[in-house]
Amino acid sequence: MMRGDLARAGEEYEAARRMAESLDDTKRLIGALNDVGRVALRRGDVSQAVESHVRAVTLAQQLGEPDLLMDSLTALATAEHQAGSIQDAERRYEEALELAQQRNSRSVEATLRNNLGLVRQGKGEMAQAAQLFRQAMALNQAMGNPESEASNHVNLGMLAEAAHDYEAAEREYARALELDKAAEQRTDIAADLLRLGRIADRRGFPDQGLAYSERAYRSYLAQEAFDQARSALSQAVACAKKLERTRDIARLEGELNRLTSVHPAR
Repeated sequence: MMRGDLARAGEEYEAARRMAESLDDTKRLIGALNDVGRVALRRGDVSQAVESHVRAVTLAQQLGEPDLLMDSLTALATAEHQAGSIQDAERRYEEALELAQQRNSRSVEATLRNNLGLVRQGKGEMAQAAQLFRQAMALNQAMGNPESEASNHVNLGMLAEAAHDYEAAEREYARALELDKAAEQRTDIAADLLRLGRIADRRGFPDQGLAYSERAYRSYLAQEAFDQARSALSQAVACAKKLERTRDIARLEGELNRLTSVHPAR
């Protein structure tokens, strides 16, 4: 999973599921089903993800294991959200949140408040979404969890950007970048730089947009994330054109063409 080899991860988790079933080990079976579901979701097979997590929830309920149930409900809600079943996802998240509060699981509670915020955002309930993101952020700050706090800032930035409050969005994205650097989250760092480039351009500072976009491009390229690197380069080209910097346009378009020829879009 960490290397992005989803096919191999899926095979190993399926083997774990079969082993747990052969041993009649319900606890490990629940964990394996959730792992299978998470891989399926990453691969875009939402129906398989939902099916695996539904089974895990049912078994956890039968077993009477609140921690396993909390994890299974969270995983199922995430899959249902991606499937577009917003009401079901919201209900599962709220059920899992109640369990997290009962068990004083602050880390899980922070994740669930953040995810509920995303659901409310999708429903157009922006004030409630912002409140949930800030509640999640307060929990993550108290626990000293910079990686998760960064995602809360990103989500608040997205809300501000959607409301065309670009200065507020820039502040949130800049703070996310600081936190992701502290946590050495390379992929998130590149994404933060790309967002800051977009916001700078929208605020009327294409020179800053160009600088951020190029930094995002270099970061993605170093990680061999070629599709994202292309997006960053395209954003940089757009900024260079607004600045009418002929040399930068030619240089960036040349890099974009080379990248596309060597690593075509998937």
